Amino acid sequence: CGFAMLRATRGIILLAGAATAAAVEARGPADAKPVVLITGGTGRLGSLLYNQSRADDRVGSVKALVTNTTAARETLGCDACDASEGIYLGDVTNISTLEPAMVGVDAVLIAVGASPDATPEVAKAVEVGGVQNTATALYRAGGTQAVLCSSMGTTSPDPDPAEGGSILFWKLNAEASLLAADLRVAVVKPCGLGTNEGGQRNLTVGQDDTLLDDLRVPIVPRADVARVMIETLFHGAPKLRFDLCATLTGAPTTDLSALLDEARYPTR
Repeated sequence: CGFAMLRATRGIILLAGAATAAAVEARGPADAKPVVLITGGTGRLGSLLYNQSRADDRVGSVKALVTNTTAARETLGCDACDASEGIYLGDVTNISTLEPAMVGVDAVLIAVGASPDATPEVAKAVEVGGVQNTATALYRAGGTQAVLCSSMGTTSPDPDPAEGGSILFWKLNAEASLLAADLRVAVVKPCGLGTNEGGQRNLTVGQDDTLLDDLRVPIVPRADVARVMIETLFHGAPKLRFDLCATLTGAPTTDLSALLDEARYPTR
């Protein structure tokens, strides 16, 4: 998710339908707190999503999809690091490995992304196929909502490799697939990703990469990206797609719901 660009100051990274009776039964009452699955759970953004979701009183149980239990133990603090603790081994490019984790899940926060040095084949498999597999597995389990961390920089037809290169094309394809799904979908497109604490910056939203030109230093803390992604679960908009960045001045953003109201497109 998002892209830390090599340049000095700029950075660029679900389907509702007929669920099985078992999936519906596992889900519980409609007014229950949502069960959330984080994909890419041991990554820098994924681990923030995992910890923030667990600390959020509005969220029910939290699961994580990981590719390595050793990393899960070190990053997420699990003991057994298995299904008994909501930790599932899986690979988004292999849909059969996603199915156990999806049982009873209401929403997925997608924080998986291809490495900048991945081959085009691998990048497409992870960025596009991985998102499509995640959406399909969620659909089959009766889930209703997905939130994707994509990236700014997707308006360029030929992005510089230092700004994401061809991976941005695959991210844009993943966005299109997800937004076409009959689910509640939010696509969050951050600018450069920073390591500062969340809740300390003035956040701003936009469309079509204009923030990259408007802001002198287009960087947003990963922790704030996680905060915003979680907030979309409770905002109520059926579809959201927006750029996200932070300003160097201004009061810290505390009303994330109002921020998401600003992110609606088109505006009246």
